[in-house]
Amino acid sequence: MSAPSSINIDHNTRIHSQRKTYSVQGELGEGGFGSVYKVDDGANTYALKITKMWTFMPNERLEYAKRFRQEFEYSSSIQSNYIVKCFDFDTYEGNPFMVLELCDGGNLSDWIGQTIPDQKLNKLAYEILCGLHDLHSEGIIHRDIKPENILFGSDQIPKLADFGISASVKKRHTVANFMGHAKEVFATGTYSPPEQIDPAKAMKVMGPTNDIYAFGAVMYELITEGALPFGGFEEFMSNMPSYEMKKREEDWDRETLSRFAKDPKWTSIISKCLRYKAEDRYQTVQELISDLGYNLQENRDHVKVDANSVWSLRVQNGEEIGREYNLTNLSKNLRKNLLTIGWFNEDHPFTNDIGIAEYFTEYISNYHATLQFDTSTLHWVIKDGQFRQDKQPEGWYASTNGILVQGKAVDRDGVELKPNDIIIIGDTTFKVLVE
Repeated sequence: MSAPSSINIDHNTRIHSQRKTYSVQGELGEGGFGSVYKVDDGANTYALKITKMWTFMPNERLEYAKRFRQEFEYSSSIQSNYIVKCFDFDTYEGNPFMVLELCDGGNLSDWIGQTIPDQKLNKLAYEILCGLHDLHSEGIIHRDIKPENILFGSDQIPKLADFGISASVKKRHTVANFMGHAKEVFATGTYSPPEQIDPAKAMKVMGPTNDIYAFGAVMYELITEGALPFGGFEEFMSNMPSYEMKKREEDWDRETLSRFAKDPKWTSIISKCLRYKAEDRYQTVQELISDLGYNLQENRDHVKVDANSVWSLRVQNGEEIGREYNLTNLSKNLRKNLLTIGWFNEDHPFTNDIGIAEYFTEYISNYHATLQFDTSTLHWVIKDGQFRQDKQPEGWYASTNGILVQGKAVDRDGVELKPNDIIIIGDTTFKVLVE
């Protein structure tokens, strides 16, 4: 890719994509990594988010541009009333941009400090959770839930923005070189789960429980009219180890929450969101919605499985979004009912039957998982780890960073896969397809 130029965008600057020309009406916001502008195409108004690619290290630009494009590809395909819609993508003088639904009703930060009636608070929480459910159903973990990333349109419905790949890359990019962006990224530390900050756990698989933790912190801030469970940003920045120890010990300010929360259920809900161990939190958004007192209408298609069913895994998030692995054909061609999954090693490309490309992260083990077809149930079963004869002593070896199916950890005994299940292996997510 060509070297990006340092750009200065003013009112009436015209930005061209292959599809349209956009005229800038004004700036909506600016961060360390980019800016957002209000634009129009002569018929409709939009938000245009453009990356300050010239501020990145040269060896990071291509990877970030690729990830930015991937974020557009999967976010533009999600149909949800609770997620900001994406419409267009291109580059401007070497700087990638995407065109988004304009949410000019502010963000959740504008609500902090207000006393919100119970009914309105419950509805708001439910709608935020609906957005998370729609993301998680497509195998996408937001990773950056905070008030600034919950936007409102004229209809006052909360919509999630700035999720997934960008959040992940922003953290890695900033930790690597800082480049003046520390506050933008580390501010997330007041909401993020301990495993997202802890270097010893940063490579572990991240699932729905990461977003559930952050949701709990956001709701605490909203209910208490501005407090945070473990202390504010200044406290976090001044003594990160002490702040993270509070998370480990679940030492958060329950008294303030009790004083503000009119409904005692919020103490119970937030307490379960903020558990130190991911396995002790709500495992799915559906569980949380139920405790909130709502019923989530599931839209999962019930696909009948029979002997003629064709099973595939489609990459929803990762290096190769959209790629499909046809398990049925692969099994027939290899003449076996057992397939292995692991990191794609270019020097040894046939180490696994399914090699997962991973160039920017280090989540996936060389010998990560095993898929086995059960001829009695006609379903595939996924197991953590592989049986290895090339290692002493020979036997079953677990993966380094784990596997999640529908947000729940998988062990060596395995989990039976169902149509539309979401599998998370490292930074790659798959959707189970059955035809």
